[in-house]
Amino acid sequence: MSGGRITEGVVRVGDTVRRPVGAHSAFVHRLLRHFEAVGCDAAPRLLGIDGKGREVLSFQRGETRTEFRSREWTSAQIAAVARLLRRLHDASAGAAVAGGQETVCHNDFSPLNVTFVDGLPVAAFDFDQAAPGPRTRDLAYAAWLWLFGADVAGPLDRQTFLLRTFLDVYGFGEEGRRGFGALIVARVEDELAMHRRAGRITTPGTWLHQEIVWLGKHADDIDRGLRDAP
Repeated sequence: MSGGRITEGVVRVGDTVRRPVGAHSAFVHRLLRHFEAVGCDAAPRLLGIDGKGREVLSFQRGETRTEFRSREWTSAQIAAVARLLRRLHDASAGAAVAGGQETVCHNDFSPLNVTFVDGLPVAAFDFDQAAPGPRTRDLAYAAWLWLFGADVAGPLDRQTFLLRTFLDVYGFGEEGRRGFGALIVARVEDELAMHRRAGRITTPGTWLHQEIVWLGKHADDIDRGLRDAP
C-alpha cells in the first residue's frame, strides 16, 4: 500500500491489511482487541498473525490523505474529527488497557491516519504510537496537525474558530482551554524529541523545528481567540 512514510512493508490482501510487527505490537493488539470487545468500530479489527509473521487487520474502506499542510477543513469535517477522537478516548477511558491513566492516546491522530467517507473522517488507523495518557495530549496534537502551522492556508482567526468547534464538539470545557496554545507548543516539542530519540531528526531547521517556531509566535493569539470567543 502506498502512502506510508515510516512503516514499510504494509500490503493489502483482499479485505485485510498486513503489517510488520514490532516492539509496540503487543500493546496495540491489546488495544484493538479492547476496542472490539466494547463495540468501538472507529479502529481496525485485529484478525491475527499470518504465515509471514505479519499482523492481519481489517481493511477500512474509504479515502485517505497524503498531505495536510494547508489545514483547509470545513466545520463539518472538524466536528467529525472531534467526535471520532472522543469515541476512541471514551472507549478506552477507565479500562485496564489505559494502565491507570485517563485514557489511551493515539499519539499520531493526524489527517494522514484516518479514513474519510463522503469527505468526513470516520475511523482511525496506525496505532503504533498509542499509549496511556491524558486526553489533552491527543487534543493538542490534533489541534496542531489539523489546524495550525507555518503552512496553514486559512487566516488564524478562521483556524481558531475551527479549534473552538473542535473543542466544543469533543466536550473539552472552558477551564481546560487556558494556555492551550502553549500546550500545543509543548506537544510538538515532545514530538520532536521523540523523533530525535528514534534517529529520524537530528539537525535544526527541519519542518518540525519550523512548526515549533511558528506555534510559539502564535500561541498567545490562539489563546486569545479561544478566550474571546462569542
